[in-house]
Amino acid sequence: MPITTPVSPRVFKAIEKSDIHTLACCREEDIRAILPCLVRMSLIAPLDHSEECIAGRKVILRILSGIEVVNSLVALLSIDFPALEADVKKEQQLRQKLGGGNQSESVLVQNLANGLALEFECSDPTRRLRLLLSELLLVMAQIREPRQDFYHKASELFDNPCYLEEVSDVLCIALAELPALLPPAEVAEALLHVTNGPVLISRMVANQPDCFREVVTGLVMNGDKQDEDVPGGMLRLQAVRTLCQMNPSQALNVRTLCVEQCRMPGLAIYLTLDAGKANAGGMGGNSLCGGEGGDVVSYVTGLLLSPNQPQRSWFAQFVKSGQRRKYDQPASALVALRTDLSERLRNFLLFNSNDTLPDSQVIHATALLRLYCALKSLANLKFSEDTEIMYLLQLVTCRPPPSAAGVRFVSTGLCMLIACPSLISSQDNERRASEWIKWLVKEEAYFAGASGVSSSFGAMLLLMAIHFHVQQLSAIIELVSAALGMKVITRASSLGRIKYIFTHDVFTEQVVTAHAVKVPVTTGLNANIPGFLPVHCVYHQLKSRMFTKHKVPIKDWIYNQICASSTPLHPVMPQLIEVYVNSIILSSNKGGMSDHFNEPISEEEIMAVFSQSIFTEKNSGKSHEKHQNPGQRRGALRGSQLRRFAVRGKAALTPPTTSTSKTSHLSSQTSSSTTGNTPVASIMTSQLLLLYYLLLYEDVRLTNSHQLLASSRRVLSYSPHLFAQLPIRYLLSHAQKEQRLYAGLYSPLVKLLVSHYPQLCLVEDWLYQTPSANSRLGILPPPLPLDPQTVTRAMEDAAHNPGQVLVLLDRLLRMPPYQLWPLAGPLVSSVKCLLKPGIPRRVLDTYKQVWMRLNSLFPRRLWAMTVEGLLPAEIHGRVRRALSEDDIILDPLYVLRCDDEVYRCAPLLHLVIYMLQVYLLSSRTFLSQQMQNRPAAAITHNLGTNTSTGTATSPQTIEEEREKLRGALVLTQESAAVQILLEACLMKEREKDGAGALILQEVRSIVCSYIHQAFLKDTTLAKLVHFQGYPGELLGPVVRGVPSMHIAIGLNWIPELLQLPDLEKQLFAIELTSHLALQNAMPSTLSISRLGINTLATLLSVLSKNKRLKIIKESLPSLVAIGRAFPALTDDLLHLMVMYGRVAAAQSGLLAAPAPKSIAFQDEEKPLVDGVEKMDYEEGPPVDVFRSVPQEDSLYAQVITTFKMLVKESTMSHNLY
Repeated sequence: MPITTPVSPRVFKAIEKSDIHTLACCREEDIRAILPCLVRMSLIAPLDHSEECIAGRKVILRILSGIEVVNSLVALLSIDFPALEADVKKEQQLRQKLGGGNQSESVLVQNLANGLALEFECSDPTRRLRLLLSELLLVMAQIREPRQDFYHKASELFDNPCYLEEVSDVLCIALAELPALLPPAEVAEALLHVTNGPVLISRMVANQPDCFREVVTGLVMNGDKQDEDVPGGMLRLQAVRTLCQMNPSQALNVRTLCVEQCRMPGLAIYLTLDAGKANAGGMGGNSLCGGEGGDVVSYVTGLLLSPNQPQRSWFAQFVKSGQRRKYDQPASALVALRTDLSERLRNFLLFNSNDTLPDSQVIHATALLRLYCALKSLANLKFSEDTEIMYLLQLVTCRPPPSAAGVRFVSTGLCMLIACPSLISSQDNERRASEWIKWLVKEEAYFAGASGVSSSFGAMLLLMAIHFHVQQLSAIIELVSAALGMKVITRASSLGRIKYIFTHDVFTEQVVTAHAVKVPVTTGLNANIPGFLPVHCVYHQLKSRMFTKHKVPIKDWIYNQICASSTPLHPVMPQLIEVYVNSIILSSNKGGMSDHFNEPISEEEIMAVFSQSIFTEKNSGKSHEKHQNPGQRRGALRGSQLRRFAVRGKAALTPPTTSTSKTSHLSSQTSSSTTGNTPVASIMTSQLLLLYYLLLYEDVRLTNSHQLLASSRRVLSYSPHLFAQLPIRYLLSHAQKEQRLYAGLYSPLVKLLVSHYPQLCLVEDWLYQTPSANSRLGILPPPLPLDPQTVTRAMEDAAHNPGQVLVLLDRLLRMPPYQLWPLAGPLVSSVKCLLKPGIPRRVLDTYKQVWMRLNSLFPRRLWAMTVEGLLPAEIHGRVRRALSEDDIILDPLYVLRCDDEVYRCAPLLHLVIYMLQVYLLSSRTFLSQQMQNRPAAAITHNLGTNTSTGTATSPQTIEEEREKLRGALVLTQESAAVQILLEACLMKEREKDGAGALILQEVRSIVCSYIHQAFLKDTTLAKLVHFQGYPGELLGPVVRGVPSMHIAIGLNWIPELLQLPDLEKQLFAIELTSHLALQNAMPSTLSISRLGINTLATLLSVLSKNKRLKIIKESLPSLVAIGRAFPALTDDLLHLMVMYGRVAAAQSGLLAAPAPKSIAFQDEEKPLVDGVEKMDYEEGPPVDVFRSVPQEDSLYAQVITTFKMLVKESTMSHNLY
């Protein structure tokens, strides 16, 4: 009897789980395929002797009792399998030796008189097994041989359907009794090469359910990349598909295996379709809405959009290969897939009346449209004219309900018209698409309001229209790709019809610009809002200068969107501000002239945002700045209160200057009286964006000042008082801590601040960490009120009651900066009270920490207040006027004109040097900006013609001269500051020992640290300071405390100092060389030291008497130091000392009454207490013993003493190097 009934899933599940009672309920034809397994179960002695097992065996016997074929199966199981196993092994060895070519020799079958089929029919069970195994082993041997094409074995035994039942029974019993010799996976692979192989494989697996995974895995792993392209691929596909239909619970696992191995894509599609039909059948066949019927849409979409590139390419190749199949070939899986998808499209449109899409179908319809876009763009699927294009266009132009899903459906439909331009290839389709887009424009506002979605399709429509108008077709494709989440590949030439619809039927250029301004801003705009927003449209229109072209003002819209922004910052906002600033200042054409420019944001509007306190937003970084209503935003500390402490008086607001050329700004419709009523969604975000706008505006204006001058245009220049009122440092530190919330803003903001406000970007400010307050001091009595009067009294009584001010400062250190700032005035104005004697160091250090906390909020104002507080109240008996920040920027040396006691108070001196750094940077930046504000071309006509030459001075020459003057002024200020600080390091009488010496050492350390940084920043400054000179007693501390002093050797400017025609400078160079030799004993230092010795020898022979004596007296200590550092120079030094001695002796001999030698050398009778090696080279040899003799005689004695010291230090020292 031929096989007609496949193994049902119910029977397979029952035999897999040994559910005997279910099998008992099945019909005979249903369990016919698993009879070999049931017969073996009934004959094998059980290991389990429980009542349940015995009852199950009885049920099996009852099932088998009425089936006639059972007797033949029992006979098959009764043969001698050990002997058969031995022969099978010999047969396998024979096949390995002979291969599959020799079919006549066999161990299992001998003397085959008749045909194989006739022998099988007439033989006993043992011979039947031998015949089948012989044929099977032959096929297994033949498929191992390398072949070009798929091998199919013609066999009477397998080809005849009459024998399939018996062949199946024999095969299943052989596999069960000989498991070690016949692996199921290899047998299944061999059965693929015979007729009816898939059926036999399913029967085999049904009788051995535990080998299902092994067989399926082997079949899939041995499959091809494209299963439908090879002849054997379809058989393999059919076999695995039959197995999965028999065991549907494992179908999806098999599908996953196909995807992981990138094999048999057709099988994966068939399994998906089969699973969908099974689900639809389980639901009563209701799949009209397109969402039921399995996961076909989501699965295929996932394959096409997979992040795994090999999987994407594998499936895309399957789609492309399926389209190349000829009509006479069997239908492929791609045809089945397209049929299923077309049926889903038809079901969507079946019950839709008036082109209205029900709400329950919107999400599934959107997914289906996105799948077709992926098939078209990524797999190059060509739609059929009669079904797919018609159905798709009807579905795209449906009218969804006003919901979030409806907005997404419309956006996907718009993108599909771009990604699949073939949808509107005919006139009727084009007209239908045009009417649908017009309906979208009409209903966009209703959709946005009813759906409650911030991102509506209106922004996408507008953005597409903008790109079409400016011929940016590639930008449209990028826009569609971003919206669909896939790379859309569409030729720009194929977008002609849709472009005509947008630019002529729906959106003209003037309509686009007028409509963009009327679109409401996105409230709470942040990076988490998906889709395309109005800000995208305005950005691209600004970039293409469409607003200025059609004289449409856009300033108010941009200002309102800045106020409505929140965190995390949307990435388009910094780009929007950049193109807006360019549209205000820069011209769009090459000639530099344009009729209209956008209007800048006024200072009143900027201050309206900064008037709202940034400190009302608590934990804005942790809560992502949840939106507050206007009442909550205005509830806490007001910005007017903040500015009252930040800026003295109200800054004068500079109105925009009017243009003197034909250019004009586009005036805004909003009056200045309504600027303060704009709601602010996130105060911190809005203030950071406005700060970025101000800095970028000034940067672009200064950079293009030459072009503005050439075009005779005058643009608004924001007042410096405006910048003085902004908490720039606090905003920057907040953006630094929350960089993840301001990803696209922080880097350009820092870049602009470094250029325009370098004083706010010092390295020590970045590295500064807020210290923790002492928790014990905060609870000590007395509980002082924190008000200005209390702070002033505590500061004034700091010398008598330091504990009170210490507790007060510790409480201030606990407070956040915005609460601490109102007390900044009394804290800074009373700072001179801390200069009184007896102030504990703990109080000074705590005051410094409080000052640094205040420095994080309004540093510029704090610096000016501190400088004012440290300056003396009177100068030359006159009350001086109060200084402003501008005064200090013009003359940074005001910082160093403080009370002299500051230079002996290390914590306050540290603050003074910090302020000196920032004001020197401010002055340098101010001078550069002044030069940019007024280029050389602007003053050329004022200089007129040079009267001596009769030629006009060129702007380039003037610019070079101005740059030289600016550099000279900056260098003069910095060198003067270094000289003042060096002068402050001079030792006073009371500082030679004790506490005074320790204080001086700390002060020198602070000063040397600043000088070191200054010298590294500008090596020319180091050269200038030493050419100017400073007290020689500071050379030792400076060389030892300033590591960068080695540049004097590296840059080799000491020889230039030796060449100066000034004896003082030459002696200063010799002394500097001696200290550098001790500090940096290098070959270059050795060369300079030798040059210094030669210079002294030369000067000794050419100078007058008094100068010779001065050289000898002042250079002796330096020579000893050089000899100690470089013993190799001992010969040169001794030769010089001999010259010194001769000159001194000669001068002494010329005296009228030479001093007796006993007086001149009376120190020989008094040996030094500590020895010669204990002598301080900086102070020079002692001269007290020579006071009573003439200078020439004492100098002669000093030369001899120095000679002894030199010999001892250079040749008799234990540590030569």
